[in-house]
Amino acid sequence: AYIVSATSKILIFETGAPPDAPSNLNIIACTNTAVRIGFDPFIEHSAEIITLRVHCESISSKIHTKEIILDLTPDSTEFILSNLIERTDYNLTIYAITDEYLHEIHCRDISQLPKKLKSSYWLTNKSLQFTTSGCEPASQIHITSATIESIQLNWILPKAYGSTKFLGQILYWKLQRGDIEHSMELNCNITNAIIPGILPLGLYKISIVSLFSMKLTLDDEDDETSRKEIRLTTIETTSVRFRLPGLSEKPEIYLTGYTTTTIDLTWNKPNMFSIIDHPERLNQQIKIHRQLIGYRVEINGQKYNNLDKDQYQCTLTECQPGQDYKVQLIVQTIVHNEYIDDIFFNDNENDEEPDETPSKKLYVQMLTNHDFLQSFQANFEFHHNITKENIIQLRNEVKPLGKINVHWTVSNDIEDISHFILQWHSSKDLRLQQKILNNNETTFTIDARDEKHFYIIEIIIVTHDGVKHEHEPLKMPIPGEPDAPKLWLVKTSDSSFVVEWSEPKSYGIPVIGFQLYIEGKQAGDMISVNLHRAEIPSNINRTYQVSVCAITNNPQRSRSVMSQTLSVLTTSTTNPIPTMYCNNNNNNDSSLRSFDRNIVRTIPIQIESINEEKLHIDWTSFLPITEIRAYYIHYNCLNNGDVQNMQVSKRHQNAILRDLRPGFTYEITVVAVDRDGEIVYSSDKNIIQMSAPPNAPIVAIRERTNDHVTLEWRPAPSYGELAVVGYKIYINNRLVAILSHDQLTYTLTNGSACEEYIVHVQALSNDKNISSPMSRGVKFTWPGIKPGVFQRLDDGLTGTVVVAWEHPQLEDETEKLIGFKILSENVTTHVVRLHGEYNADIHQATI
Repeated sequence: AYIVSATSKILIFETGAPPDAPSNLNIIACTNTAVRIGFDPFIEHSAEIITLRVHCESISSKIHTKEIILDLTPDSTEFILSNLIERTDYNLTIYAITDEYLHEIHCRDISQLPKKLKSSYWLTNKSLQFTTSGCEPASQIHITSATIESIQLNWILPKAYGSTKFLGQILYWKLQRGDIEHSMELNCNITNAIIPGILPLGLYKISIVSLFSMKLTLDDEDDETSRKEIRLTTIETTSVRFRLPGLSEKPEIYLTGYTTTTIDLTWNKPNMFSIIDHPERLNQQIKIHRQLIGYRVEINGQKYNNLDKDQYQCTLTECQPGQDYKVQLIVQTIVHNEYIDDIFFNDNENDEEPDETPSKKLYVQMLTNHDFLQSFQANFEFHHNITKENIIQLRNEVKPLGKINVHWTVSNDIEDISHFILQWHSSKDLRLQQKILNNNETTFTIDARDEKHFYIIEIIIVTHDGVKHEHEPLKMPIPGEPDAPKLWLVKTSDSSFVVEWSEPKSYGIPVIGFQLYIEGKQAGDMISVNLHRAEIPSNINRTYQVSVCAITNNPQRSRSVMSQTLSVLTTSTTNPIPTMYCNNNNNNDSSLRSFDRNIVRTIPIQIESINEEKLHIDWTSFLPITEIRAYYIHYNCLNNGDVQNMQVSKRHQNAILRDLRPGFTYEITVVAVDRDGEIVYSSDKNIIQMSAPPNAPIVAIRERTNDHVTLEWRPAPSYGELAVVGYKIYINNRLVAILSHDQLTYTLTNGSACEEYIVHVQALSNDKNISSPMSRGVKFTWPGIKPGVFQRLDDGLTGTVVVAWEHPQLEDETEKLIGFKILSENVTTHVVRLHGEYNADIHQATI
């Protein structure tokens, strides 16, 4: 037992505990390579903090950076980290180190702390993730369209990191051969733009300048004096080209036979040559040569097979009896760019992608196994004893060019068939012919007299009960010689001249080359089919008669008709007045000889305009001293390069040039030649521009928004004494405005969303009877949303209103409809009330 004599006072004490982490850890300021961090103090609990450890490392595994370790005094409330990498995500942790933690990890001093601290109850910490400042310019500029009407582009937005601020964007564009740079300011969230036309053809430099505000010091964030505006530029180039149109004519596909499971097709090679107006140079034309690459056959919109350029027929197999098929032929071609002098028409980016021109769809209904007719087919065969030469010899007797062999098969129910009626006619002679055949006859031959045309052949099966069974007719093209090539002069020099010709349209007989003729005689060997130019050596002051024909691989049609004869005058480029000539009469002496200098070699001429298509040329004051054989009027169109010559008898000293083109400019020279074809007299070159109405304006859309559409056009050029005094605006073929000559824009404000509009502009001249042609129609759809039909469904007796609505139409299919709102208005108080919001897939509501 114990006796308690006294007791002490109760001692109350609290054991130590880990510090509390800071309630706030934040970024005070940040630059591209440094950050200033502030934090509240750690709160101690009877355990003294001996140091603060800061650990910072990059979050990204792709960036190999050294860890940053920084020790701070326990009373620190901010610190700075330097030598960081811009635009990088970091993870920062601040630790409170106590003696208890050091004792736990058996560490005598903070200098022995490892880089990676072991987690512990005594290791209090606070973490923060941040990104260093920096910026990236706009990227991936993509030109979606570049035409004379507009350049359309999109891009990925610039990026701002950390304390960097993205201020805006500026779009610049400049024609590289021009002097003026244009710009357009854009806000921060724009990722696409349209550079409005009308744009000259050429190479454009397009730049997107990204504007940023970047912090340079670690002063307080609100201090704007520590900031600097920087600009980062992204550059792209594109060519505004006039996209050359495809073939001037669509290919035509012919049905030449069918069975219950097959379809026989044939076609002719389309015309590979066309002439178009230059889109920018007034009254100038472009001659386009195309090369055939191949064909593609599609059935019901799906690819069936690809065919070589030399193939002209195809049989579709594995068709289903009784089914309907839509067959289409796609022609693939490329442009011979070497014959187009203007580099802005070359589309190098798309050289490997041929242009495609589709035929009209051919609808074929297959036979069934229950039909009397089981097959109906035809083919063309030349008469091998008929040539072009003996046809000419037998002018008084019409000889067919070949024959069409027609054959058909029928089902086993032949006893039910009385007879066949075969009918045919050609596209040249619509007179219907027919032949009645017995039920045991299944072939017939048709004489094909109409070269370059086609025959439509139809069979009718007549049964014993008098019923006529008609079927799909056949269409058989008849081969023939190619058309005559077109021939024109390209340029002349003192030693040669260059001519160019077109590949003519062929009719089932391939063209394998071309043959030139000079003075009616064959000149050189056959020229390859892919070549369309030839340089011909020449002497000055002479006339040359040049022609060309196409050569085929068919002995019955070995060549085309000869082209028109091109008369070429080789006057000196430096002195058009002849001073010397080349004597070609003596084969042993072809040297140049000088004329008598005492004889004036100039022909004085006067030119008067009769109208916009005719000129009167007069040289009656000219008195030749030497004998001449004839005069030639040489007129060269400076707009399209066409060169023509008109021969005039030596008895006349005036002539009228006809069929000139209004508004075109011509260079006219009159020469006199002797009996050897030498030019002995020549006039000066006279340049005359024909009068013409103003050109059609070139119209483009400048701006298109939900509430207005603005169009603009270039001033329409006029000729001679005519001047443009105004413009008429037509919308959907209705006259809506008449503007003065200096008004080159028009704004529409009353359009309806999703409705289609076509705008034409016509220039008016000071002669009220003369106006320009209509401009090309500019077609567009008005931006916005077109609401569907809104209607009431209930009968009005229940006290509730049930409404339904159709889905609206969006002009921009890339936009997404979010939802609907239903509003009502009191017709007395005009108070508007919202009755609810509905998802985009809901189209009915009860109020």
